[in-house]
Amino acid sequence: MPEVMPVYVLVARISSVVGMSLSIAIGLLLLIGGWMLPALLAFLLFIPAFGLMLFAERSAAASMND
Repeated sequence: MPEVMPVYVLVARISSVVGMSLSIAIGLLLLIGGWMLPALLAFLLFIPAFGLMLFAERSAAASMND
């Protein structure tokens, strides 16, 4: 029988993917517009969204191994 992932992992995945895609899209638009510093800031906002996904995945995997 397959193991069921907790609901918070699904929510974290969805919000992380939305956050990562928004940060990259806004960063690219700002880069095209010539706004280097705001584009760099938007690209850096990719990191917390990715970290949220990693944290949720690892905590769920650790709780399933117990």
